[in-house]
Amino acid sequence: MSASPPPGPAAAPPEPAPGRTGLVFCRCGPNLFNLIELGPLEARAHWPEAAAVAVQGILCGEEGQAWLAGWLRAERLDRLVIAACSPREHELTFRAVMARAGLNPYLLHMVNLREQVEWIGGAPEQATARAERLVRAGLARVARQEARERRQIDVNADVVVVGGGAAGVAAALALARKDRKVLLLERSPALGGLAAQLDEIFPDHLCASCFMEPALDEVLHHERIEVLTEATVTGVRGTAGAFEVTAACAPRFVDAEKCIGCGQCSLICPVEVVDPFAGGLGKRRAIGAAYPGSLPHVAVLDPAACLHHRDGSCDSCQVGCGFDAIRLDAAAEKRVFNAGAIVVATGFRPGEVSGPPGTISTWQLERLLHPGGPTEGKLELPGRPPPGSVLLASTASETDGALPPRELLKLARGLTTRWPALAVTVAGGLSRTPGLGGEARAAAAAGVELLDDELLAGQERPAGDAVEVRLANGLLETARCFDLVVIHAPSLPALGAEALAGLLRLDRDARGFFSEGSANPFEPTSTRVAGVFVAGAAGGPRPIREAIRDGAAAAGRVLATLVPGEKHELSALAAEIDPVTCGGCGTCASACPYHAVVRDPATLAYQVEAATCHACGSCAASCPTGAAAAPHFTRAQLTAEISALLASARAGASP
Repeated sequence: MSASPPPGPAAAPPEPAPGRTGLVFCRCGPNLFNLIELGPLEARAHWPEAAAVAVQGILCGEEGQAWLAGWLRAERLDRLVIAACSPREHELTFRAVMARAGLNPYLLHMVNLREQVEWIGGAPEQATARAERLVRAGLARVARQEARERRQIDVNADVVVVGGGAAGVAAALALARKDRKVLLLERSPALGGLAAQLDEIFPDHLCASCFMEPALDEVLHHERIEVLTEATVTGVRGTAGAFEVTAACAPRFVDAEKCIGCGQCSLICPVEVVDPFAGGLGKRRAIGAAYPGSLPHVAVLDPAACLHHRDGSCDSCQVGCGFDAIRLDAAAEKRVFNAGAIVVATGFRPGEVSGPPGTISTWQLERLLHPGGPTEGKLELPGRPPPGSVLLASTASETDGALPPRELLKLARGLTTRWPALAVTVAGGLSRTPGLGGEARAAAAAGVELLDDELLAGQERPAGDAVEVRLANGLLETARCFDLVVIHAPSLPALGAEALAGLLRLDRDARGFFSEGSANPFEPTSTRVAGVFVAGAAGGPRPIREAIRDGAAAAGRVLATLVPGEKHELSALAAEIDPVTCGGCGTCASACPYHAVVRDPATLAYQVEAATCHACGSCAASCPTGAAAAPHFTRAQLTAEISALLASARAGASP
């Protein structure tokens, strides 16, 4: 279908619709008509376009609204112009009054005299002339506005939770316990996130698996929670109460119903790969459980390393499985879900460090200390003798808030408890972190050296079997050597965070973490996109217990805003596309940030799905043929408003 030529010069505005228009000036308490001279403006004869003119002191108050509804009925009006404050404040208020008076609320127009005239200042004569021009433009516009009808759809009370770490698990359980159906999507093959891979939880030093496993077990067996691991969100359409979420599910190549996690496949597999769950310090077979104790405790195969998928030369695991659970020919799946809300709980990735041998990250030390880690809990690095001294440090450029000092103190306790003779030094961050005094005193009593110094990042040097570092305390710098240097590296957003933010139209901060973005501080975890919530470390690094509280808070926001049986009101101002004029070029679909414009396969023209449209007008602004229109901001309405302004400017002084 070829595109039509661009429209020519704008035609004259069509004749206004018949009807009776009312004009009300509001004094806005003491805010208006100190500069504008109201006297000449309130005369009925001054406004031939208006059937009735009135002045009120405070129109937005209860008494003012009651008066307005009665006045509209008494004067038999069907359209209304209010000259007062910003429509951002009270357009919805006065639309509701119009509806109570039995009128269509979209036949209202507000003229902003407060910000556009009174607050600009100037001489009274000029301000009054400017106000008159704006009101005449508003009257010309409202005469061409069209009645719009509100439509409603049933709310879907199901919820999609993206991320199966501590925050996502907390949100899923809170929702499911209130009879909500939850789809939990986890990118990795195991639930629990980083928390499930720790040895201990700060500050109580609880066993991490004991802390996480009851909740993970409940999630995996809850009748109202469906868990999909190795699942990635690839598409999101719709709006609050009516989202459509598409997910790509990579195959595990293992039947989860048959696999019992016995590990036989891993023993048979001839291929070793770097273990992604060991911080790069260990290896694993191409098939097996994600890590010891992972849940679901089902084997998963790495197709990039598997010889069968590379050249078809091996099927040892499938032949050797006594439960017929291996599915080497499994294929990826595409799943589509409908939900009323989305909770983003994607967590974060540990940062990485570089340096000479003997330099590792705090996350790598976490995995070394874990009994199920690459060294089964031994403090060993390949090719190096057991350390006699360890430095745990953060840097002056640290951006993870209270997380680094908490982590350093926890690791210091773990080291001194297991190896009392080990010389442990902690540097950086403690003096800036309130609430850690007790932990710091306990560490010092156990023989830990606590320094106010901070590590100068990137200056680590080999010194024989040791590592030389430089520490700074104000202007004073010192050099010291340690057998093992452990550095907290700034955390990173989860893999796929950028793509997910684009699909959900969410803002991210300078580091790439999701921004909550709600204008209301009393709505924690809310975002600027209605129906989408951010919980836990998806919004930035934070301790596990805080992430759990975030997940519960997000669930609470969902329960408060998404009630089964309620109706969701579609925008009455959803964009429209004329299929006859549409050239099928797709510019509107590319411009739409909400993926609300789709192509009709029968006509090849584009159309707008009202349930998805947010009435932003991007499609109408970008359409080269004029086929796309934004109701309430049509070319006829805007042309009439601009023409009236220009005509008034020619007749009088410029604003």
